[in-house]
Amino acid sequence: MIALRIPRIAAALLGVVLLGAGCTLAEVTTPEAEDVLVVEAILNASAPTQRILLHRSLTEEGERGEPGAQVSVFAPGGREISFAEVNPTACLPGGEIQAPGEPGPLPGNSFSCYASPSDAAGFVVPGEGYDLEVLTRAGERARARTRVPGAFALRQPSQDAARACSLPPDTPLPLVWTRAEGAWSYLAELSITGLASALPAAAGSAIPDTVRLTGLSISESDTTMVLPGDFGIFQRTEFDSSLLLRISRGLPEGVAARLVLAAVDRNYVNGVRGGVFNPSGRVRISSVRGNGVGVFGSLVPLTLLIDVRREGSPYPPCLEG
Repeated sequence: MIALRIPRIAAALLGVVLLGAGCTLAEVTTPEAEDVLVVEAILNASAPTQRILLHRSLTEEGERGEPGAQVSVFAPGGREISFAEVNPTACLPGGEIQAPGEPGPLPGNSFSCYASPSDAAGFVVPGEGYDLEVLTRAGERARARTRVPGAFALRQPSQDAARACSLPPDTPLPLVWTRAEGAWSYLAELSITGLASALPAAAGSAIPDTVRLTGLSISESDTTMVLPGDFGIFQRTEFDSSLLLRISRGLPEGVAARLVLAAVDRNYVNGVRGGVFNPSGRVRISSVRGNGVGVFGSLVPLTLLIDVRREGSPYPPCLEG
């Protein structure tokens, strides 16, 4: 058996383990010396454009893309959404849709990127099932299915503050949300900016201006977290322990925070496992069938902006009373 390294384009969601902090690597196994099609597909219910990444398995010659494939997603009712091959940079965080031949900083030929058409914007709906079919120029056919988790909403903060709210410094914020039917777990990323000016630098160490911390609820019914205390478990080796301890007590005056909370399906959880992130064991079964391996998952994200200041914020309070 050999390791198959999958570039994780989590830009499908947000910006972390989930969301789009860039490429991370997970591993599955393939038979020795077998050249296998690898599919990376995460449907995001809040994204107007869906992206799918294809490449071949990692061998001694390295990875290579899979150009010229026919890539389709079938929506409820049998509607076929045909994806077009675009510049590979479109599958990187912040990438724009370009035709394959247009100029741009191509990251070699290690993967191929396919995007849904503009007239299909919004076709991914919470609670619905979708089928993927990939047909390569060599005749390989790969199939997969995902059911998008159901819609959900924040209960705390209240609905009036569900998109942006103000939080006093050094104050824990309990997060409570409704249950997303069919979710396998809830993943969250907290991005905190302005730390360098808000906190004094410790002797011999600099304070990063931006820190991204991850939180996890491990089941469909686990619908609570406390911000920021429940965040950062996967970043213990990335940042100074004294900084993480300080943040865990409450966000300092003057910082801004962006929370992305996503309900994710089972395929997504299996696909992003690896390293320190193994909420329910190692990946054993690919969610892609036929002549390919990989992941076809889905997620439903919510976003909350938090302005940390004692007074003068233009936003409603995160905490009632």
